[in-house]
Amino acid sequence: MKSFPTRVFCLLAFLSPLRAEDVPEQKGWDPDTVFLPLSPSESIKTIEVPAGYRLQCVASEPMIEDPVAFAFDPDGAVYVCEWRTYMQDEYGKDQLNPVSRVVKLVDTDGDGVMDKRTVFIDNAVLPRSVLPMGDRVIVNFTSDKTYWAYFDDDKDGVADRRVAAYEDLKDTGNIEHQRSGLLWNLDNVIATNDLRFRLGDDGKFTAIKHPQGRLSQWGLARDDDGRLFGSLAGGANAACYFQLPAGYPILAVKDHAEGFDTPYSICKVWDQSSGEYDFKNQRILEKFSSCCGQTVFRSHLMPEFYGNLVTCEPVGRLLRMSRIEWKDGIGVVHNAFPEKEFIRSSDPYFRPVWSETGPDGAFYFADMYRGIVQEKAWFPTDEKDSRKAWYERYLRVKKWGMEKVVRHGRIYRLVPESKPVGPKPSMLQETPAQLVAYLSHDNGWWRDAAQMLLVSMRHVEVAPKLIELATTSDKPNARIHAMWTLDGLKKLPKELLLANLKHPEPRVRRAAVQLLEGSLIAKDPQTESALVGLADDPDPRVVAQVYLAFRSASLPIPSSIISPTPKRPLISVLMKKDAELAKQLERLGESAKRGKEIYQTLCTSCHGPDAEGIKVDGKPLAPSLARSKWFSSPQYAGTLGRVVLHGLSGPIDGVSYGEGVMPALGEAYNDEQIASVLNYVGERWHAWKVLVTPELISRVRAGNAKRKTPWTIEELKAQIK
Repeated sequence: MKSFPTRVFCLLAFLSPLRAEDVPEQKGWDPDTVFLPLSPSESIKTIEVPAGYRLQCVASEPMIEDPVAFAFDPDGAVYVCEWRTYMQDEYGKDQLNPVSRVVKLVDTDGDGVMDKRTVFIDNAVLPRSVLPMGDRVIVNFTSDKTYWAYFDDDKDGVADRRVAAYEDLKDTGNIEHQRSGLLWNLDNVIATNDLRFRLGDDGKFTAIKHPQGRLSQWGLARDDDGRLFGSLAGGANAACYFQLPAGYPILAVKDHAEGFDTPYSICKVWDQSSGEYDFKNQRILEKFSSCCGQTVFRSHLMPEFYGNLVTCEPVGRLLRMSRIEWKDGIGVVHNAFPEKEFIRSSDPYFRPVWSETGPDGAFYFADMYRGIVQEKAWFPTDEKDSRKAWYERYLRVKKWGMEKVVRHGRIYRLVPESKPVGPKPSMLQETPAQLVAYLSHDNGWWRDAAQMLLVSMRHVEVAPKLIELATTSDKPNARIHAMWTLDGLKKLPKELLLANLKHPEPRVRRAAVQLLEGSLIAKDPQTESALVGLADDPDPRVVAQVYLAFRSASLPIPSSIISPTPKRPLISVLMKKDAELAKQLERLGESAKRGKEIYQTLCTSCHGPDAEGIKVDGKPLAPSLARSKWFSSPQYAGTLGRVVLHGLSGPIDGVSYGEGVMPALGEAYNDEQIASVLNYVGERWHAWKVLVTPELISRVRAGNAKRKTPWTIEELKAQIK
């Protein structure tokens, strides 16, 4: 299929709208109730938005189906990842069949509604993220860690060929736990939730590891200063790991304000989730359950929201907006709409999963609009399953007919009622000099796209214009983008950075410090003297950036930076972090060091970076590994291996945890990897002297090869008696 025009997709009327009296209460629910899907126009009536704003549907079924992620290209077209095999029934059959797609949507007449669609990539396995980069579109897929560059040579909206931008292994892990997020960051590094990539002159990617194994579960966001914002679904965390720019340490600080972790849903319908329900108050969903698809809103069209983080919550049928307050260099997130939400709906099928700032300045988000949003591992359909509460929820979902609502999907945009949206871009037709002008744009999307095109297409001829912009512009964002663009083109003069160390805006000074790290690493005395001179800078984040620069150069931190730490909480946190890392690395063996990366990628979202177990509203999401008797001695290594290989379900010693099940990891990780992550926990928190070997895990795997279900704690105890 090449393309088809349509104007009817936002007007389709399926069935009558949901009424408040149709929604069941916690007790006495009517098993014969059937929730009917609504047309986009009817569903919009169930969606609350801030006063002074309105929602518009820009695309819906049949134009798109099950949208999970999308991105705008430099000409304003939207590339959408469709998961056409995701949970099409309660059993999750044939999810890896190659029938999913990436579609390209275009608004040909500029009215904001997409009216042309082409199937850019067909017959794919659940495409996970997409990044249009001018002459190519980068995509990665489920069960495949390779990143592919697709080219549309004849410009008909359909990909003609592909080459591997980064080759990697297959991924056999749970489809909800694989790589996602794909964005061009301020530092000219393409970031995902697991890795960062630097683009080479040959179009290939070079991988760079994050300081922590995984920053987010589904999606990733960035702000004007290059900080990355993650979210954790299993960890019920709507905002995390954002204190420092990308590539720097992950700081363990209290960054959620009191009450921030309480969602305020208005949809009184159970779901197959770990969020827990309380219909006696306005909250309904007691805690976050499925945080994902976040973005930092960076549009001048809505200045009151600029810089705020928006995170999707499909189980709660809401989007949380987080306002960040900075004090002493440490950011704390607050609910921007106390005891309410930015956007929320009473429609049971409203499932927001992805969001973006649009080139027109509007806020866009994708609604999968479906009944089931849990992968099969968290959707028990067997009455013998040990997760009884989940099975009962499944029965209700089945009775309500929700498992039948699939292959829908909408993309909405939020716009002000009293302001016109901005123009549609056409950057791919413009000159490099015109792109430089967009670095001064008030909408962050335009600045990012222009920088990406200038750097990725190697337009070194505009270096003089960039130097002028970075030297004379009265807009801090323009100076910052110009400096980073010059750095990406390898045309950044040191003298320009030294001059910007004196700029009145601290954000410009911080960027200049970060960009001077290369000179400091090269042991340049002029740079060292200039950075030491910032010890008394009034902005704590400038001083912290100087600390990080010396740290990156492996040079002693100047005493003037670290001595007055009581007045500099952020410096104290950084020093403590570095001391802990040094102490930890001293005692960890090679196996445990490899296991640390796996733990940070996989385990921290539930067990926490300190292995004490994440708590949500005071309730444990997972047990403490740091105090677990099962890790008290390597003699239990075989039992621990069984848990990692096949999972664990049900209460542990009478305590129920979060989702009630640890998923099996035996298919996703080999024997050496499982041994290493056990060794990391054992050495790091229990001072193990005898280590687990891959050979032991191999024997455990072989001895339990026929095992198909998670263990219970009673079964494990019986085996060691």
